[in-house]
Amino acid sequence: MTTNIPRRWLVTGLLIPAIAVAAFKLFEPVVVYNAGWRDLPDAQYLVDSRHLTEWEDAAGKADAWLLESREKLGTPALSAAISIDGELVWAGAVGYSDLDAASTASPDTTFRIGSSSKAVTSVAMGVLIESGAIDLDAPISDYISDLSGPLSSVTTRQAMNHTAGVRDYGICLCFPIWEYYNRSYYETQRETLGIVEGSDLLFVPGERFFYTSYGYNVTGAVIESVTGKGFNDYLKDSVFVPLGLDGIRVDSGTPRATDAVFYELANGRFKPVFQVDNSNKLPSGGILATPSDLVQLGQQMIAPTLFSSDTRDQLVRRQFLADGEPNPQGYALGWRTGETQLLRGTITTPVYHHHGVAYGAVSHFSVYPQIGMVVSVMMNKNQGDFDGVPAQLVDLFVTGLQWD
Repeated sequence: MTTNIPRRWLVTGLLIPAIAVAAFKLFEPVVVYNAGWRDLPDAQYLVDSRHLTEWEDAAGKADAWLLESREKLGTPALSAAISIDGELVWAGAVGYSDLDAASTASPDTTFRIGSSSKAVTSVAMGVLIESGAIDLDAPISDYISDLSGPLSSVTTRQAMNHTAGVRDYGICLCFPIWEYYNRSYYETQRETLGIVEGSDLLFVPGERFFYTSYGYNVTGAVIESVTGKGFNDYLKDSVFVPLGLDGIRVDSGTPRATDAVFYELANGRFKPVFQVDNSNKLPSGGILATPSDLVQLGQQMIAPTLFSSDTRDQLVRRQFLADGEPNPQGYALGWRTGETQLLRGTITTPVYHHHGVAYGAVSHFSVYPQIGMVVSVMMNKNQGDFDGVPAQLVDLFVTGLQWD
């Protein structure tokens, strides 16, 4: 016997499951966030650190700072390093790089550094500036000839100082719908420009300041075009290897044994963060490193070896808008610049810095050129900032310096 099923029933029967699957895919990050939480294990937190002998007293206090700060921040792991006059004087870590495996963090554990990546990319661009291979004020279409739309008229300088008018992360008809939680793999930095290539600029380039990781990606695409190398290969060959940096790299999407696991924590419970692919923002937010790597790299802003002091000065010189007004963040070319107070306000000193928030991690990165100090602090917890905690670490080592 043949049963005639109304066509509308067939359509409805197919449509409802399809809508349900699509809705789940669109909102999977929310679903995943609310599932899989586990109680934090009982754990003993021990400090793993190393230091120069002449900094014994400050190092002991820094170890105690690590223990206290990890507890205050509620992070599985906290890692930090200090360099002074080009020497790594102390590096330490406390906590767990992997809670499930009970793997303890060490100074060699690598973390996502988020927007601190912009400062790393700035150093890489400094090598090209020094060689005369790049004109920061030429339109990027001079270097990327197939670039179309309004983006083609933007200059590398405008991209690096966030005055290009490029939009930031948005919502897309893709999975996930939030571009920040990207799951697509991008082979080149030129490909990442396709995300914003068809978008109107937010304003005439140079007229306003708008912080945007997508806009900063232009820097990586120009580097690839000028050098003929992939972004990762160029950084490795021109920056990481010459400086002897072993742990730092771009996020390839394949974790390594030294990588921390990145977590959400709330109310005594934890879960790994939603898995993302950071290839959509390697120059602006897709680098992994140890604090020791960053403080060694940061010395290029004090006593550069990869380029001249004149090039260094270009990278950290505060940029201005078209009308001559300073931008509101003291932004230079991949660095924020300004002054800060140390030792509870008794000392005022210049600082170049670029902190970062990545999914499941936070990075603090500051260079104090007047005193020859660089500091880096990292953790594997999804949080907006460090609540001022790194300043306490800086003060521990500032007290050991001679002041005029």
